[in-house]
This record gives sequence, C-alpha cells and structure tokens, in this order.
Amino acid sequence: MGRGFGVFGYVWVIALAIPVNASAQSAPASLAPALQGGRFAVALHARSTRASARAEQAAWLTVTLPLDKLALPRVAQGPKVPDPTAPAAAPMPAPPTPAAERAPEAQLVSFPQLRALSEFSRRAAQVALGVVGTAAERRRLDGLGSRARASALLPELRLRAVRNTDQALRWAPTSDDPYRVSQAEGAGIILEASATFRLDRLLFAHEELAVERARQDAGEQRLKLEARVQAAVLGLFRAHELGCAGTRDDPQTTLEVLKALEHVAELDNLTAGWFSDQAPRFGLVVWGFPEAVLGACSAPQPASAPPATNPVASLENSE
Repeated sequence: MGRGFGVFGYVWVIALAIPVNASAQSAPASLAPALQGGRFAVALHARSTRASARAEQAAWLTVTLPLDKLALPRVAQGPKVPDPTAPAAAPMPAPPTPAAERAPEAQLVSFPQLRALSEFSRRAAQVALGVVGTAAERRRLDGLGSRARASALLPELRLRAVRNTDQALRWAPTSDDPYRVSQAEGAGIILEASATFRLDRLLFAHEELAVERARQDAGEQRLKLEARVQAAVLGLFRAHELGCAGTRDDPQTTLEVLKALEHVAELDNLTAGWFSDQAPRFGLVVWGFPEAVLGACSAPQPASAPPATNPVASLENSE
C-alpha cells in the first residue's frame, strides 16, 4: 500500500512539473515558468544532475490550459439610457412644396461636370496615396501581424547551471565498531533546460494589438489625405464658379482666381506633379476649354488670319 501511494505521489509531482531531489539537503528552484492565467502553453523541461556519488537525468512535459476563462462572468448589455446633456433633436423639416408651386431654379452643375469632378477626385486620391506609399505600408503591417503569430513555433529557451556541495553522514558498521559513522563530502553540477511553446500565439499574438493601432492610424491618415484631395478639387471648381460670377474689376474675382491657383498648386504637390499634367484635360472636361483652370471664364478667341494681299505686278510686266 505504501509503495502504491509513493508511485502516485511521484506521478503527481511530475505532472505539476516540480521535481524534488530527496537526497539533497536543499532542492534548487526549477526552471519551470510560473503559470500565467489566460494562456495555453506547452513546456518541455530537461534536467541532468551529476554528483560524486550519483548521476540523474529527468525530463517532463507541462501543459497549461486557461480554464479560468470559462468561469468569467459575462457582462450583459442593458437598455440604452438617453444622455440628459445631449442636445435636443432638431425639429422635423416642413414638407416640400409641390413642383407646380416652386419657381424654376437655375442649374449650377450639369451631370457631365459632376461625373468629371468625381472621376478626377478619385484618380487624384489614388495617385496621392501611391505617392505616400499607402499600399507598401499596409503590406508591411500585414507582415508584422503574420510574423507575430508565426513566432509561436519558436520556443522560449531557458538554461540553468548550478554547482552544489553537500555533507552527509553515512553509517558504516563493522564487527569492531557497529555504530561507526563516516562523513562524506561531495560536489555536484545541476544542468537544467526548458523550452516553452506559446501555442495560443498561433491564433492571436499580443503584438497584434500594436499592429492594429498602427493600421488604424494609417487608415485615418489615408482618409484625411483623401478628404484633402477631394476638398482641393471641389475648392478649385468653387473658386472658378465664384470668380466667373462677378466682374473682372471686382477684387473678389481676383481673390477667387488666386484661390483656384492655390488649389492647383496643392493638388500638384499632393500628386507629385500628376495634376499639373492633367490640368488642361480637367478644364476641358469640366468647363469645355483647358484655360478654365487658370481662371479664364470663356474660351480664348482663335487668332485671326492676316488679310490676303493682292500680288503686285512686276516691273517686267509693266514694261
């Protein structure tokens, strides 16, 4: 019976990864890392002990299962309470007036102009994103997340070497002295190695949180760049329309022309020179002539041909 309990205790000690050396006076600390809650890990340990009177080798495997997560309480979402500090809802707008009672309105933008503005805004945004390297940054962040998960295949290695000395009393009876006791001194070396595989990292690595934050920041910067390009394209169209609505002697007209040129320069900087090459085509598609981007309100008149002259009779014919 006692032997059975001893075997059971030995198996239990190995399962808990706490090796005990009964012959040593002070057992050294094991290399097994402390169990961390919420992580699924498999650790492989090895230990070699060499002393003057003995040599031992041991190896054991530990598996950490985060069963505590099953007992965590789940937070139930209650009904949404209205915020008393929130502003009151805007009143409902009045019903629209029937078409027969509305006065005819002048058409400011045509459908071809709207399609041209949308197309150039989209293409300019794509070129601007390519200039700042958005696609390369996205591939780099994806690679960081993949490498973080693949790092679970590489173990965490721990190495430990200990040199110990001990003194022991040995009973060595003889016929002359049955109570003879001798003192033995010994020195030994303990070598330990541990390899831990974090298998939970195959599904999710904690470094992915930083990668996701960097990806979110990159997405926000991309949206800001797209909004900036769109605002510049629409600002160019608005400045041209406001500049052509007044007279040439009005200072506001000159200001709107300067604003249009500023938008052209901004788009050219964001797209690294692409918009300056496409500016004549932009003015031709939107307003019907390329010079509209420069603030012209109407197409320039073609240069008139010089008047035809009648040939003068030569002196030979006159004689």
